[in-house]
Amino acid sequence: MDSFCICYNISTPLFPEIPQLPEAYIVSYHNNEPQYIEKQATTEVLDSLKITYKETPHQQLLDICDVLKPSALEQRFQPKKSRKQNPLTVLLKDKKTHEVIYNFIVRKLSTFYSLIQKHQYLIVYAAKRKEVVTPYRLHIAAQKIEPILQFTKTNEGIEYAFSLRDQNEHFIPKHCTIQILLNTPSWIVLNQQLYQIEGLNANKLKPFLSKEKVTIQQKHIKTYVEKVIVPVLKNVEVQAHGFQILLNQEIISYTLEVLHDFIQDRYVAKVIFEYEHTTFDINSSKQTASHVIFEPKDEIKIIQTNRDLEAEQKIIDKLITKGLIINQSGLLEISANSNDPYAIIDWVKSHSTTLENEGFKKIFPLVMDQTINTQPHHIAINSTQEQDWFDIKATVTIGEQEIPFARFIKNIRKNDRVFSLDNDTVFIIPMEWMTRYKKLADFGTVKDHAITVKKSNYTVLKDVVSTTELEIETVSEIPYTSSDALKATLRPYQLEGVQWLVKHYNNHLGACLADDMGLGKTLQTIATLVFAKEQIQPAPEDVKQIQFDLFSSPLEVKTFLKALVVLPSSLVFNWAQEILKFAPGFTITKYVGNNRKNITPYLDTYDIVLTTYTTLAKDIEKLKKFDFHYLIIDESQQIKNKDSKIFQAINTINAQHKISLSGTPIENSLSDLWSQMQFINPDMLGSYTFFKEHFKIPIEKHQNLERIEELKTLIDPFILRRTKEQVAKDLPALSEQVIYTEMLTQQQKLYEAEKSAARNLLLGLDNISTNKINIINTLTKLRQLANHPNLLQNDSEHSSGKFEDVTQYLKTLVKANKKVLIFSSFVSHLNIYKKWCDQHSISYVTLTGQTATADREKAVQRFQNDTSIPLFFISLKAGGVGLNLTQASYVVLLDPWWNPFIEKQAVARSHRIGQTNNVLVTRFITKDSIEEKIIQLQQKKRQLSEEIIAVDHIPEFIEEELDELLK
Repeated sequence: MDSFCICYNISTPLFPEIPQLPEAYIVSYHNNEPQYIEKQATTEVLDSLKITYKETPHQQLLDICDVLKPSALEQRFQPKKSRKQNPLTVLLKDKKTHEVIYNFIVRKLSTFYSLIQKHQYLIVYAAKRKEVVTPYRLHIAAQKIEPILQFTKTNEGIEYAFSLRDQNEHFIPKHCTIQILLNTPSWIVLNQQLYQIEGLNANKLKPFLSKEKVTIQQKHIKTYVEKVIVPVLKNVEVQAHGFQILLNQEIISYTLEVLHDFIQDRYVAKVIFEYEHTTFDINSSKQTASHVIFEPKDEIKIIQTNRDLEAEQKIIDKLITKGLIINQSGLLEISANSNDPYAIIDWVKSHSTTLENEGFKKIFPLVMDQTINTQPHHIAINSTQEQDWFDIKATVTIGEQEIPFARFIKNIRKNDRVFSLDNDTVFIIPMEWMTRYKKLADFGTVKDHAITVKKSNYTVLKDVVSTTELEIETVSEIPYTSSDALKATLRPYQLEGVQWLVKHYNNHLGACLADDMGLGKTLQTIATLVFAKEQIQPAPEDVKQIQFDLFSSPLEVKTFLKALVVLPSSLVFNWAQEILKFAPGFTITKYVGNNRKNITPYLDTYDIVLTTYTTLAKDIEKLKKFDFHYLIIDESQQIKNKDSKIFQAINTINAQHKISLSGTPIENSLSDLWSQMQFINPDMLGSYTFFKEHFKIPIEKHQNLERIEELKTLIDPFILRRTKEQVAKDLPALSEQVIYTEMLTQQQKLYEAEKSAARNLLLGLDNISTNKINIINTLTKLRQLANHPNLLQNDSEHSSGKFEDVTQYLKTLVKANKKVLIFSSFVSHLNIYKKWCDQHSISYVTLTGQTATADREKAVQRFQNDTSIPLFFISLKAGGVGLNLTQASYVVLLDPWWNPFIEKQAVARSHRIGQTNNVLVTRFITKDSIEEKIIQLQQKKRQLSEEIIAVDHIPEFIEEELDELLK
């Protein structure tokens, strides 16, 4: 039975300008002998005949045959601007195009013949379709064939002869049948045998295809020897008669040359070995070199230098033992994984004396046409501490030259290692400086020859100066001790918090207390204010007194703390109550409402002034005229927007000390972190532009771990963050569950119709950033429909699957006499459940953004004290802060908000100090809706999500995931 295999055919020359091209065919076999060419070897034919070729060398060979077809070459190299399809013959007439095509074909053929030889595949030469292929079959030599050149000096000149040797058999080209397939590398067919010629261009054969010898006339000998004989000498065996060929193998000297590897953009080194008449590079594949000496009386002496590879290796080993390696290019470098492009230069400098003793000469490259200074260098640093900053003075000594280190700061900031010493010389800044002093450069300010660092940035100096020089606590620091004026017993973690705040107070540094919601940030702040008031209180003998006449008692001139506390309006009442409870000795006033203008002249006669963010923004021109001792902002995420009026206003208030309070983990929020730090310690994170490029983008977009660590190091001394799990060990357990609800049939139809409209609208927007209001409104509609159709259509008669599941859940809790907090993003959503409560005679209280401040407290007290009220309906944003609702042990979240921290704040209304029962949080999520997508995005983006997202703001990651939300 016949079988089939792949056969490769070298076609007869089609184009004289290029090598012969290969073809792939299917050949039938009979009795283990190839028969006829059946078909072209296309993938369809190969697959139909079940011939294995995929993931074998045949696959590569077939690809080469395909790309070397004339039609494929025409298509590949057709000029882009050509209006018509030029045939290959026309393309080859253009000199540049010919060169490109020729080189492409040579590269492919070189691979082709190597694979044929390695795998001994069937190959024929100029076979014909209707004839048996056996007479055209080529036998493949496993070894390269060696060329032998003979040069004989005669009276007329030089006779030049050429032969080939395959092991012990010699071939004279004139007496053989030879076809040249490829010049370099050289592939030929010799007497039906496929050979590669060792180390010689096949063109050298051409003169000898018709004659045995070539005679070079006397007058051309010098030129011919130099241009023909000498280049050949280094690669092939030469037999000479009538002139000498002297052999040389002695290394005279060796040089270590540093050079720039432009591909890797790093500096590497090579060793140059100098012999008597030539040199060899370490990475050169050349093994021999020849030098011609023309002596008197037309005598010729050829000196052939052969490399002493053993001696060269011993020289290389001297460098390898000192830490160098040889890379893939045969050049020397420190390490393939080193990220320092100048590492080899530093290595040569540090080993300079040893290298000279071992006989190495050294050559350095020019950098920007300037010489590299390789003298030893040294840096000396000292620092002095002023009231609000450190002065860093340092001197760099390079050889005998002394330079203020401040001059290097610009280079370090720009990550530019090349520092110009003068017009002729550069100094390569050590890599260690670029890392060790980078923070100093980024956050320091250069003044004259010194570098000034703000006290709030003292952490950047930890790698620069000694620990003792970094001791920022002042000698006059007064530690915190409990005071009788504070009517509270602090828990251990609260005491630590106050001590931490007092430490920053003593050092005139701002602080952000970021404890978890419900851990008593207000109390810790009040305790700190009590301490501050006692520090500014004069001694009894220093108290100023005024006596109007001899008969009246003297009046004491009081000293006031003058602390301005800025709050959301919902927290003013809470703060006033807390101050009266824990520090009744304080004089306080509420700077809010229409009557505040009457208080303005007397603001500096109070210990504490309570005001709101809105009021401060309105009255900033009045408030910035006062000098406050303390400025405190609660729910400090209110100033996260650096472009907002409140951020700009708050930073014009004059205050000696600052505290920001936040119940959310601001260390995970980069969008507002700069604003927070700018408030408590101005400029400690640099300008916003610097912060964005240096921290925000690398961390949020690229999860750059080094930048994360750098940022944490900078802010860590100024943010105190404790979670309930860490400090409130006695707090009852918090458990959470998600209940997935199904949409009712009609609700599902309404939702799908709205989603389809949303996709058509939103995914067709050209510019998302200018259409944010459309995005917010459209996504809000989907969220509302997932809750209840009535949120979108007031008169809708259709119900909601979630509504039925939630009311059933609430019924169970009410029957069990449980107290429940119910949160929703939509007040109208809460109204649906309030209507249901009215229909079922279930008592409840409500708190939304429309609830007056006084009524908020009444609602809280009714729920906390009245056992007959089981339900408290709260809008998510209005009730996220300032509420203590520890009577509730169940929390229901009716719909998810974009950011999980808002929900966490809501849960903290119940799960806080004072809670005695375990708390269960239940989230109701509508299946196959946008709510599921929101939950997924919360998890996906939790680590680097925005900390607090306002109701009218859509976060960036929602824009990025818009398509996913609308699936």
